[in-house]
Amino acid sequence: MNKLIPAIALSLMLGGVAIAEPAPKVNATVKKAETEVTALVKQVYPAFVLIGGGSGVCISDDGYFLTNHHVWNEAAAPAETVVKLAGNSKRYTADAIGADPRGDIVLGKMRLDEGETVPFAKLGDSDALQIGDLCLSIGNPFLLSGQGSEPTVTWGTITAVHRFQGGYNDTIQIDTAINPGNSGGPSFNIDGEIIGINGRNIASHGKRYNTGAGFAIPSNQIKNFLDTLKAQEGGAMVVRHGMVGGLTLDMSSQNGAVVRGVADESEAADAGFKAGDVITKMDSYNVYNGYRYFGIIGTKPRNSSFAFTVLRDSKSITIHARNNVPTESGQFGTVPRPDDESRNDGGGILGGMNLFQLPKMKSTLGFSGEYNKDRKVGGYVLTNVKENGSVSEAGLQVGDILTHINGRHIAFFADVHDILIATEGGTEVTIKYVREGIEYETTGVTKKR
Repeated sequence: MNKLIPAIALSLMLGGVAIAEPAPKVNATVKKAETEVTALVKQVYPAFVLIGGGSGVCISDDGYFLTNHHVWNEAAAPAETVVKLAGNSKRYTADAIGADPRGDIVLGKMRLDEGETVPFAKLGDSDALQIGDLCLSIGNPFLLSGQGSEPTVTWGTITAVHRFQGGYNDTIQIDTAINPGNSGGPSFNIDGEIIGINGRNIASHGKRYNTGAGFAIPSNQIKNFLDTLKAQEGGAMVVRHGMVGGLTLDMSSQNGAVVRGVADESEAADAGFKAGDVITKMDSYNVYNGYRYFGIIGTKPRNSSFAFTVLRDSKSITIHARNNVPTESGQFGTVPRPDDESRNDGGGILGGMNLFQLPKMKSTLGFSGEYNKDRKVGGYVLTNVKENGSVSEAGLQVGDILTHINGRHIAFFADVHDILIATEGGTEVTIKYVREGIEYETTGVTKKR
């Protein structure tokens, strides 16, 4: 496989000459390259997952698979669907395990018989990609497979890396044909490793067909989210992206991300950021402007830590901070906003693709509140408690500070909201709260919305 790139490049350069002057050595080289490509297809093809109107790929022999959130929008709450594997007519019931709406990824799991295994492909190292590398994509464009299980294979090139596309914050650009129905399907490197999950393309003239500019969510970002997708606290299935609380940037700078302001009593202030700092690196990635900052900050789930290399007064220092503030969940706009700011906004259209919000909450606790500015205590301050609501019946009142639900720490309304998406009315939940400096624990029963 390691001779595949020069073989194809040579065939493209000499293809016209071969008609006039047969060149057996070139033909033999092309034939070898063709054999290697077909072997690659046979290797990865069985891991393809056919799911509804889109695509997916199996990543472990016990049935875990990936697809796009816009393919399986219901996955933010307990949901099941039926899937098939390429070249296999067997139908599998699959359960949603976790959803990353902002990153447009869902982790699902097939229900397998005891001892049963399924074909899968490994997640590769997307940071190792170079522009010009070859890639192979598999999908179900325009639902051409019908009710069958025979996907479409396309072949192309990595045309750019680390593109910032809003919710697709660190995307790989490819020129393999990506069309409606390819969403959620995999792109592979020549070693048969998954380098990204395809999900978006730039449409032509308002249509949705391929223009040669497709985008895949990188495998390394997905790796960062996998553990969280498998196990969210409090019964939530939604995984949030985040930003460093209290940090604002000058988005016009092209010489690093310039810190415009640092809010008091915030993560940015605690970490030691100051106005005028220039962020030049985050972990091992170079930062050349504010958009690249947002691209990198979105590659790890909320509350992850980053090492920031900062230029201050001509000296380079290192600052550690978390992306602690949850961002809006959907594929809205470009630069992400805190969830609290965007909660009342509707959906939208970007690049000709419908952009879905999270499903509505299945239940309610009957309160409203606000972020607790006392960060030592944390939690969510109740400003209104509905009569006969869940928290009222549990004994809570205005002024109490809600700190935990089912063991999940509550700091923003998103923490409550994401639990209640997955919680049916009539479900008992454990509630911890603080009143006049004393912590209490009680139980409450959620109400159906």
